[in-house]
Amino acid sequence: MGIEENQIVVGVDGSAADELALNWAIDDALVRHVSLRLVCAHQWLPAAGRSTGNDRPADHEHSLHLAEEVLSSALERAAVIGPSVRLQGQAIEGSAASVLLDEAARASLLVVGSRQLKAFGSYFLGSVSGAVAARAGCPVIVVRGPAGEPAERPGVVVGVDGTEASQELLRFSFDHASRHRIPLRAILCWHPDLLAAMMWRAEPAAPTRAVAWLSEALAGWQEKFPDVLVQSAVIRDHPTAGLVEASLNQDLLVVGNHGRHATTGTLLGSVSQGVLHHAYCPVAVIPTDID
Repeated sequence: MGIEENQIVVGVDGSAADELALNWAIDDALVRHVSLRLVCAHQWLPAAGRSTGNDRPADHEHSLHLAEEVLSSALERAAVIGPSVRLQGQAIEGSAASVLLDEAARASLLVVGSRQLKAFGSYFLGSVSGAVAARAGCPVIVVRGPAGEPAERPGVVVGVDGTEASQELLRFSFDHASRHRIPLRAILCWHPDLLAAMMWRAEPAAPTRAVAWLSEALAGWQEKFPDVLVQSAVIRDHPTAGLVEASLNQDLLVVGNHGRHATTGTLLGSVSQGVLHHAYCPVAVIPTDID
C-alpha cells in the first residue's frame, strides 16, 4: 500500500494522544484536500532470558495482531472525526523511528502525538520524536497538546533567525495560515538585555537592523498571501523561552530543523528541542537543508 502524492501520514500507537494527533491531521487533510495515511509501527523484541529461535513466529504474530488492532481502532475513530477524508492504514514491522522516517520520505506532512508515549515495548515518541523531527524529509508536526480555542483567535507563530533558512519556515507558515484562515505572527528573538532583565534600566528598543530584516523578509510573503493577517515582533529573549511563551493558546508554532542530516535526534537544534519539550500548542519542525 503506497503513499499517494501530497498525502499526510500520522503515526498511531494506541495511546491517549492518538486522538489529538488524528484531530490535527484530519483538519489539515480537509483544508489541503488530500488523503490521510495511518501507520502503526510494531517490533518483535525477545524477552530477557528467552530464546530467539522458536519463540519468534508466535511473538511476531502477536505483535502484528496488536498493531492491527490499534490501527483498526484508529481508522474507525478517524472515519467518525472526518467522514469525508480518504483514509489508508498499515501496520509496518520495524522500529518506530525507522518506519516513520521511511514514511516521511514520501509524505507531504508527518504527524505524531505528544512525547513519551509507549508503543509495543519502546518509546514511540520522546527520543523517537526527536530523531524523526531531526531527520525527516518533510515537515513534522508534533501534537503536544490541543490548539487554542477559536474564541482565543489562535494563529500561527513562526520563529525566524535572520538566516536564509527562515524563508522555508515563512513559506510553510503563510501557506498554513492561509489555508486555515488564521493570523500569523513572526518572531525574531534578539539577545536579551541583562541589565533590563535585572530591572536596572528600561528595556532598550529592538535593533533597527533586526526590525528592518524582519520587515523585508515578510514583505514578499505578504504579497503572495494577501489574505493572511500578519504581525511581527523583535523580542529580547532567549529563542526557546520567547517562542514557548508565544505558543500559549496558539494554533501552531513553527520552528526550523538544523539537524536533518544528523544520525540521531539528539542533534536537533537546541531551540527546536526546547520548544518540542515545552510548547503549549502543536509544533511544526521544518526541514531547512542547512547542515
